[in-house]
Amino acid sequence: FGDTTQAEIDAALDRIGRERAMAGQRAALDSLTGTDADGTSIAIATIRLRDPGDMETLVEAELAIHELTAAVEGPLAARSVSEATIDEEGDRATGSTMLRLMGIALLVIAALGFLFMRSPSDLLLTLAGLLVTIVWITGAQGWLGPNGLGWIGPPNILTTMVPIMLIGLAVDYAIQTVALYREQRTAGEPVEAAVRRGLRTVTIPLALAAGTTVVSFLTNLASPIPANGDFGITAGLGVAFGLIVMLTLVPAGRALLDRRREAKGGLPPARPISNALPGVGGAVEALGRELARRPAPYLGLVAVVTVLLGLAATRIDSTFDTRDFLPSGGEATTDLETLDAAFGGSTEAVNVLIEAEVTQARTILNLLDFTDAFQDDLRRPVGVVGDVQGSVGLLVLDWITDSGVPGDRYDPELATLFEEGSAGVRVDPDVAQTFLDRLEELDTEAVARLLVNNPEGADSLLIQFRALAGDQKRTAAMLEDINGLWFGGEDEFTATSQGIISLEIVDVIQESQTEAIVTTIGAALVILTIFFWVTQGQPALGFIAVGPIVLVLVWVLGTMALLGIPYNVVTALITALSIGIGVDYTIHVIHRYKEEFARLRDPEAAASRTLATTGSALIGSALTTALGFGVLVFSPLTPFQQFGVVTAITIAYALVAAVLVVPPAMIVWGAYQNLRLRHAVERARTELGEEP
Repeated sequence: FGDTTQAEIDAALDRIGRERAMAGQRAALDSLTGTDADGTSIAIATIRLRDPGDMETLVEAELAIHELTAAVEGPLAARSVSEATIDEEGDRATGSTMLRLMGIALLVIAALGFLFMRSPSDLLLTLAGLLVTIVWITGAQGWLGPNGLGWIGPPNILTTMVPIMLIGLAVDYAIQTVALYREQRTAGEPVEAAVRRGLRTVTIPLALAAGTTVVSFLTNLASPIPANGDFGITAGLGVAFGLIVMLTLVPAGRALLDRRREAKGGLPPARPISNALPGVGGAVEALGRELARRPAPYLGLVAVVTVLLGLAATRIDSTFDTRDFLPSGGEATTDLETLDAAFGGSTEAVNVLIEAEVTQARTILNLLDFTDAFQDDLRRPVGVVGDVQGSVGLLVLDWITDSGVPGDRYDPELATLFEEGSAGVRVDPDVAQTFLDRLEELDTEAVARLLVNNPEGADSLLIQFRALAGDQKRTAAMLEDINGLWFGGEDEFTATSQGIISLEIVDVIQESQTEAIVTTIGAALVILTIFFWVTQGQPALGFIAVGPIVLVLVWVLGTMALLGIPYNVVTALITALSIGIGVDYTIHVIHRYKEEFARLRDPEAAASRTLATTGSALIGSALTTALGFGVLVFSPLTPFQQFGVVTAITIAYALVAAVLVVPPAMIVWGAYQNLRLRHAVERARTELGEEP
């Protein structure tokens, strides 16, 4: 084309636009050219690659094409868009973003940790514990990954969030450990005794909360999406590591530092963490007294909110768009937006696998009619771009049709065989097989690419065409249309493309949503009920611990629906996280209530004292965890931003449930324990012959 002048190009374009005989070329040109939003002329070309047999080679080829187009010099700007380039940009953005967000999260935690603990040494011990936890889980991913034991896949977009999640969760373990140690110190215990008793008090509720969280994350192993299973293993291990580190490193470091000061007589008095937020402790204690006296209005409000948000949750959207995982303003996003403006969207290859006997009349007629439908503007499926690009039907028409153009592939012998085989109502299988054998002799490569002739069963036929991508509703309509064009069994027809796979992922999320929630709640309920039954003979406490979390899940899903946040592959993780965070709070309230009730034997007073002693710590923990997760809103990736918002909402709701729902339930439990005690005393007196 080096000698082609602009005048010659203009003349060719003018001829294509005027002459009726050039209608086919005109349609092809229109489908390959367009205009960007700013008026820039755009042209596209599709490069078809052979399947090399392994994904790695295919990715390398797509990236090599991208490098070649980027190196093109001249008046035209050339770009390539492929699955490999999109994935590479998404992975690069995710990796760099997570490192930056992790640093921000550590800074936020450091500021809040100092606000609550007011001790540089406690803050340094906590940060050291967080870093050790992150190192452990990063190393575990290496050992368990493809280059190790092979139990999980390579890091994915979900597992990259685990370090930030651990920062938000593990810091709570550190704060609770320090808080209980300081309580013992305030009560007059020496350092070693304070460490031992503090650990004895905090270990059980933390282990219960962390164990339930681990099991909740591990329920992701049942997900049909491999990335979710890998996330479940990684997050579950990370929570376990965080608990181990914070229950060993923090108290051990505290003991080493304070024991020296104690020996020298320079140990300052402990400052209770409950006093870290001025005025909060008193407000929470007042709320506790009000709840103890008049729980009905608060529980009524909870019931009304639950019903309203439950209705909203039934309308939650489930969407999955690969563009959400690309940074806004990035090269891939810009290219996709250009294709949207110029051509109505980017296109993708759609492959349809037909498993049927190719020599049957029904199969042959279906193939020919399928090809004809794509050439008819009125019958062409929604979202399909152009005609069928590859199929046995198209190949047959190519060889039996005499176009009159010199050099076409018309073969008279094949045409005669086709007429002979299809002359009657039924196609003669023997003639059809002879026809296919002759076609394979003439065009071996094309037949091998489009047909696998299986003499012992159903044959496999491939139909290929291009369709617009990026709109799930349009893809669903296209899938319905092309299914309607094949008049055969449903098991004969399988269509696949990136858009169709994304659509199936959405369907999987929708179908497994209820199952995942029920499984997670059921696992938490079984664990806690068995624990309280075996250790304390009080299985009802398991229901009190988990029941409020059911409300939290309803509130969260309803709020997501109201805010327009979809239930997608990332935000679906909130189910397990809601259990982990919520159970942590409810168990702490239950554990402290039992201590206060054992001391006071007054259900209402115990509830008031419980919120007075733990309310401030819970608020501080919730604030720290929420802001730790909240840094995700600074991610350039939309799903991460949504996850950060949803997690902050979840933490707030879990705190509300622990404060408003658990104390009234424990008051009922405490009253029942007093009733049982009175009956036991009366029964004992009766047996001893005393007056009741």
